[in-house]
Amino acid sequence: MSGRVLNEWPTDLQQRISDNPKIGYCFDHWVQGKTWAEAGAINFMLEKIASSPAGVSDECRDYGDVIERFETLDRIWADLGKRGSLPSRQELIPGNFREIGGVLIHIGPGGEPIFSGAGCHRFAMALIMGAPFPAQLGCVHESALDQLPEFRSRPCAPIF
Repeated sequence: MSGRVLNEWPTDLQQRISDNPKIGYCFDHWVQGKTWAEAGAINFMLEKIASSPAGVSDECRDYGDVIERFETLDRIWADLGKRGSLPSRQELIPGNFREIGGVLIHIGPGGEPIFSGAGCHRFAMALIMGAPFPAQLGCVHESALDQLPEFRSRPCAPIF
């Protein structure tokens, strides 16, 4: 669900894309050719599962789930190479609404797109390939409301 930010934008919560561990291990795997284990992805996920009160992270509960997840990401990566763009979440999951579970982008002061941290693997794929991607709209700063039609008129256009 989108929201409108009326007060000061929370810049203290922003993180550089290069500091995001998931995006980092995706680059290591798909650009540098490291295995998921060498890139640190497997241990990262297992640590997230172990530290989760529910024992679940990204719908993974154990090592087997983690391996299956990364195999799925490699299949999506291969498909992206053929398509040239990421499929929408609705193409992948019929009935999905507004890219829920996909890349979540906020619109900050002045209209700059800000990656929320949700949809890291899909976002990393799009960045690496320089491919367009569908995104779910998150919070919008009040000063950027007049720029929303531009983003909505080209919902799958690259924004970076």
